[in-house]
Amino acid sequence: MVDPTGRYLLVVDMTGGDLYRLATAPDAAGPVRKVTLNGGDVVHGDGLDLVDHTLRVAHNAVNTVSRWTVSDDYATATLVEQFTDESLAIPTTLVRAGDRTLVVASQFDKGGPMSPGTPATPFRIVAVRI
Repeated sequence: MVDPTGRYLLVVDMTGGDLYRLATAPDAAGPVRKVTLNGGDVVHGDGLDLVDHTLRVAHNAVNTVSRWTVSDDYATATLVEQFTDESLAIPTTLVRAGDRTLVVASQFDKGGPMSPGTPATPFRIVAVRI
């Protein structure tokens, strides 16, 4: 996810639970920096959505969406809120739309990497307020 200025790219390490800030300018000091996370982690983080200094993370295997406030330099993020519900069905990506967050229910537990089976079609989009 790129910050509004295009200066930084935020990426998640889903197994380690860390968030990283990558500088997009080749001459930037410290091109890769681990973001300091206050109040939580981003374990199982998959999809990211960044609007201004609000970052939302879809945590796939734990059916959770979290909301973070990110500092002006994108070096620190503070957990504000988490929403967990089985209806998220292993969320993989999300986007903010008005006052809702739209989350894709992946169905990875139905024929994906988490169990055998066949996904239902069409895929569901779950709207949450976080």
